[in-house]
Amino acid sequence: MNIQKTVTRILQALLIAQFSFFGISKIIGTADMVHTFQNLIQYPSWFRVVVGIVEVTAVVLLIVAFKKQNLMVWGSLLIGILTLGAAYSHAFRQGSMPDAIIPLVVFAQMSLMLWLNQRVAQQPAEHPAIISA
Repeated sequence: MNIQKTVTRILQALLIAQFSFFGISKIIGTADMVHTFQNLIQYPSWFRVVVGIVEVTAVVLLIVAFKKQNLMVWGSLLIGILTLGAAYSHAFRQGSMPDAIIPLVVFAQMSLMLWLNQRVAQQPAEHPAIISA
């Protein structure tokens, strides 16, 4: 396994962990998520649950992408939409530019993962070395 593929897998695992935690937190309605959605960015509770479901869907796509690489694009698309929406919500609805930076960093993480994955996919397949006598 080359370094690009290793870094891609690490970024993929980090995104899975991040979005699993936050997606489930939104779906079950932890106090922090309820407070953020209702009081800070002023979205209804049903929207918090929908965002959580979309996050968990992105996680499932990224997990399956370990075996079916083409699904990484779809999981990344969902993450891109979610992170840009989160940045907008924090910057303009909450009025907190510092809180908007975190989703943009996650967007950059996802973009790097997707870019590296495309580079790995374009590389020729590795073949075992032929031992000559």
